[in-house]
Amino acid sequence: MNLIILEDDLLQQERLKKFILAYLSQKKHSIGRMIVCGKTRQLLEELENISQNNIYFLETAIKGDLDAGLKVAQKIRKFDPLGQITFVTRHSEFATLTYEYRVNAHDVIDKKMSEIAFYDRIIANIEDFLTFNEQLPLSEVFTYLTRTGKVITALYSDIYFFETGNLSHQILLSMKSEVIPFYGSLTDIEKTSECLIRIHRNTVVNKNKIKRCLKKDKKIVLEDETTFYVSRSGRKNLREINKW
Repeated sequence: MNLIILEDDLLQQERLKKFILAYLSQKKHSIGRMIVCGKTRQLLEELENISQNNIYFLETAIKGDLDAGLKVAQKIRKFDPLGQITFVTRHSEFATLTYEYRVNAHDVIDKKMSEIAFYDRIIANIEDFLTFNEQLPLSEVFTYLTRTGKVITALYSDIYFFETGNLSHQILLSMKSEVIPFYGSLTDIEKTSECLIRIHRNTVVNKNKIKRCLKKDKKIVLEDETTFYVSRSGRKNLREINKW
């Protein structure tokens, strides 16, 4: 896990960086790398070289673009579904837009608040992130090293299904509000947890998301109303877990 800051004001960059480093050192917390970016493009390039499950502090307005941070947060969320995103901004009026952009922001911190309150909120966000990662059982987290070397991480409770994409070896991970493409193997993926069941050569579903079985039509319906045909071997797999 890493800590990533997006801030185009050099004084604010240094202010946040120094405070966070001092706090982490004082508490003897370890968070891997700290990455400070002044441009959204720089941040997105950094994402190509790091693992997932990071904590992000993002300014919403970058280089005159008032919602640049919100836009980059959307891209971060596709790459890092478990990451914690906090907006640290001069434009707290943009807080309501975090819902419209569907980035699942953890917090919005107004730079105009008092210095004590500001730092208290930064600390609270760091501690929330560390506490979550300390308490989350590994059995509840899907972690997969893709064929391109990236690590995909997601909560099993958020996963609905995996299916093959249009490209060779492409897999599409479907969750509550997003679809994440990557390159891998369904055979390897279904082995990561007992909650993942192969129902067709092209599809692996989360058994806990199955809403009902349409035995006559040889289909299943998931909680999000997605319907899949179930092959003969898939029906056998479902019978083994008393789902068919």
